[in-house]
Amino acid sequence: MIKIVKDLITSQKEGLWWDFKEQFHKNIIDLLHDIICMSNVICSNDRYIIFGVNDACEIVGIDESTLNYTQADIIDYLRKSSFSENNIPTIEFDVIDFEKHKLAILKIKNKRLKPFYLTQNVKKQGKELRAGVIYSRIGDTNTPKDSCSNPHDVAMMWKERFGLDLTAKDKFSYILLDMKNWQYDGISHAYYTLDPDYTIEIGEEESGNGNYWWQNIYFEKPMMYSYVLKFKNAEIYEIPIIHYRNENLKLPFPAIKFITYPNKCDGLKADSYCDLLYLQKDTIEYCLFEHIRTLEVHCTSYKTLSTPIENQIKPAIIKLPFFIVEDESEINELEKKCLLNYPRFMEERENILKGPKYSNIEINHHHLERAFAEWIFEEFDSRI
Repeated sequence: MIKIVKDLITSQKEGLWWDFKEQFHKNIIDLLHDIICMSNVICSNDRYIIFGVNDACEIVGIDESTLNYTQADIIDYLRKSSFSENNIPTIEFDVIDFEKHKLAILKIKNKRLKPFYLTQNVKKQGKELRAGVIYSRIGDTNTPKDSCSNPHDVAMMWKERFGLDLTAKDKFSYILLDMKNWQYDGISHAYYTLDPDYTIEIGEEESGNGNYWWQNIYFEKPMMYSYVLKFKNAEIYEIPIIHYRNENLKLPFPAIKFITYPNKCDGLKADSYCDLLYLQKDTIEYCLFEHIRTLEVHCTSYKTLSTPIENQIKPAIIKLPFFIVEDESEINELEKKCLLNYPRFMEERENILKGPKYSNIEINHHHLERAFAEWIFEEFDSRI
């Protein structure tokens, strides 16, 4: 966040997806207008409104006592506003210390649900936003409240909404999350009902033996097979799956960040592989993970995408310490924490291996790898 803010201020200008304000909005209609305009911008970045920077792009800071709304207030107001299809922008609001000043940062997440617009007029203190009007932004300028976005930009918003701007490869991530429009034959084939050229073929099961600890040391060894994602019968992705059948637990193989391992020249002198296991949002593997688990859940009281990853219906026996992360920067931050805390893990490992989970068994490298994965997950998953 700090780096993004610094880069934007250093640019000495406002742009398509960032804006500077010297003070916080006094009228919430102005705030709502800014959020809608930013939400409808056609670009892949998240968007930022930075409070405490004047028109000359000079840092003047803010007085926190002048902030009229908290993050909770803004989210509550958005939820109470009459957005079409209850499609509400996603925001984060925080105050940071920056170069001896306080800055307030309103982050508006980029979502492929454009256009965002209201179905009822909203008015306060003489200012009004109109129902059905699509507001956006050109360069560093918002659509005026009494105007509308140009037709070309509106068309681009709808194309993004329905995935018409995507290649077949990119569109798979988008349509996998539209679970209600997939039709499965109950065996090994599925197609997307809105565009049957998109299909999924489920491969044959293979032996459960594998190279990783989670494939070898539970009471049930998982089966392995692939989901082959196709467009017009051409293979776009082949994604390996692990499936604990008795536990009703199925997911793509996690990504792996190798923290340390034997003979790695990092001074840690590891005697086993110590891995960070994760699924990263916005990847095809994560989209398939969400697709599979949402389709298989029949009880809405269970969190389908929580961590640790566990079976969806019955009380879990197997709990996989796989992180669910937002982006690569979060993985890099976790990697740094793992390296810094590795000596502490080694100090605690002997006691961990004396615990009931490892009693009456001969410890091998799989158990050492599991001990690290579970320890690091328990240490740092609270930040997600």
